[in-house]
Amino acid sequence: MSEPLNIRGAVDLSALAPAKEQERMKAQTTNENGEQVIPGPFVRDVTMESVQSFLELSLHVPLVVVFTSPRSEGSLALAKTLESQILSRGGAIGLGLVEADSSPEIAQAFQVQAVPTTLAVLGGNPVPLFQGTMDDADVAKALDSVLQAAEQLSVHGRLDGDEDGSLPEPELPPHVKEANEALSAGDFDKAHAAYTKALKENPGDEVAKVELARVELLQRVQGYDVQSIMSTAKDADLTDVDLHLQASDIEVAASRPESAFGRLLAVIRATSGDDREKARERIVALFNIVGIHDPLVTEVRKQLASALM
Repeated sequence: MSEPLNIRGAVDLSALAPAKEQERMKAQTTNENGEQVIPGPFVRDVTMESVQSFLELSLHVPLVVVFTSPRSEGSLALAKTLESQILSRGGAIGLGLVEADSSPEIAQAFQVQAVPTTLAVLGGNPVPLFQGTMDDADVAKALDSVLQAAEQLSVHGRLDGDEDGSLPEPELPPHVKEANEALSAGDFDKAHAAYTKALKENPGDEVAKVELARVELLQRVQGYDVQSIMSTAKDADLTDVDLHLQASDIEVAASRPESAFGRLLAVIRATSGDDREKARERIVALFNIVGIHDPLVTEVRKQLASALM
């Protein structure tokens, strides 16, 4: 029998493609008959390496994922039933198989407490479907409900069954291509110009805003004497704001945002006036680079609000 599941923010969705990229992908995979056809198998194994692409796929095709274990004969039987039902629907729904014992990180991310557990994944979000085993008729009804929900969410692409197929990379706008090529060549100035032009043409381009902030970070760090700054900042007074701003840039560029945010919060608490404002502006800029939906950023925002009071 099915039981309610408890899934609250089970996975981090901040890495999913922005809405504009999703629209470009939809246009890229829609044929002359108006059908969105996505290359890929009807049934696939989901691992830590592929779970993000599985979530991306659910932006375009309704998916179901079942968690199984070789220790549970019922879960293996359910997986076969689901696979049979999915195959009979000709790509209208895709199925992901997760072996919970060998992929405990995925089970934990989806807050799976027992096997078998089956979820729908629609628009990047996991949705409880049922827990435990079900007979063929009830499985069919559950899949029908997924299709109905997908239709309401305008997620109605179809997989083509290509075992080697995958979601194609979206075609990038000219300014993004130009910027990516410049970054690959280490030309930060050219990349900065490309993103600046993009924002001039479309001030609401949030992706370009974030990428511009990242390029500006790289430009700043490129001119730093990293070893000297980090050595000096270790014992420097918190009122030496410029030094700590430089150190925080280096820490974010080195994938140590926790250290950068802790440093800047300390500076904000120890300063006032223009110095405090400089630190506040920098920490907000770094929020965008790390990701505004990142749990760390969410927590630091709360601390920032408290520090500014």
